[in-house]
Amino acid sequence: MSIIRKLYSRLYYLPILLHSFVCRQRQLLPAYRKLNKERPSIAKSSDKTVILMVRNDTTFCGGLSDRLRGIVAVYEECKRQGLNFRIYFETPTLSDYLEPNQYDWRISEQEIIYDTKRAYPCTILSHHRIEDQRQPKVQQRVLRWFLKKDYEQIHIYTNMYSADSRYSELFAELFKPHADLQEQIDYHVNKLGGENAYDAIVYRFRQLLGDFKEGGETLPIDQREEYIDRCIDLIRRKHEEFPAGRILVTSDSRLFLERISALPYAYTIPGEVVHMGFTYDAAKKTYMKSFVDYYVLAYARSITLARDEKMYHSGFALRAAMLKDKKYMEEKLSLSKN
Repeated sequence: MSIIRKLYSRLYYLPILLHSFVCRQRQLLPAYRKLNKERPSIAKSSDKTVILMVRNDTTFCGGLSDRLRGIVAVYEECKRQGLNFRIYFETPTLSDYLEPNQYDWRISEQEIIYDTKRAYPCTILSHHRIEDQRQPKVQQRVLRWFLKKDYEQIHIYTNMYSADSRYSELFAELFKPHADLQEQIDYHVNKLGGENAYDAIVYRFRQLLGDFKEGGETLPIDQREEYIDRCIDLIRRKHEEFPAGRILVTSDSRLFLERISALPYAYTIPGEVVHMGFTYDAAKKTYMKSFVDYYVLAYARSITLARDEKMYHSGFALRAAMLKDKKYMEEKLSLSKN
């Protein structure tokens, strides 16, 4: 039995390592060779720098919450080892929304090395088929292995979540809202009555309702109204549990948000939502909506992720709850409208 367990333990790394190898060979190295030809050489540095990378020509980092959890995880390990840590977002520009707080993570495009003799690009991806309770330790060990490599820069593309137990603390070390973002956060939290004066529900439809750019199933038009009614029923039930407060509702579906606007106890934040991993040409204010949603959710008394077999199991609500250590729940839709 011990031999089988040891073998399983070793095989457990394979999905992450195999994905990293394939992506490095097929996507990262060809892209880096091209970018290196287009760039003047950069002076050699004596200190190793680890860069959390998000480039438009890669699909390794997911949406906002996936990117933030990856940032925190890599930062934790760099902090433990005393390594320089930087963040590069190609789209959107992260410093337009979040500023350094206790640690300066900024780096310019001109400081990034694309010469693969000097920079080592790699991926560490989360896999749904791997047991959640074990995956963070595997991710961390793979990260440590990459960080040992003798290069001037290590470029990490990841949505890993090995630092969730310290997410709030580490996030606060890295980030504070930009003044423009803070102004919107304050406005909406005050409209809702202040911190802990409201509950929140998050709906992650993807393209179920046909009005969002992302993968997944799209419901036939004649089934959408009944489905929307089932979703609204959850808001009504939540209001009955806490009638004194309002319900903040966030969603990737503009159609759904328009439908609930008539509910006097439902509160929505204006603006269009896009998935950062699929949309690279939106305006600054469009990307801002995701950051505003994230922070205003974090000030709620509780956050509920609406669930059923069709909706995407998003981590956005969970990461918002982690930000200020708020109560997080998942609740299934009713089988039919009440």
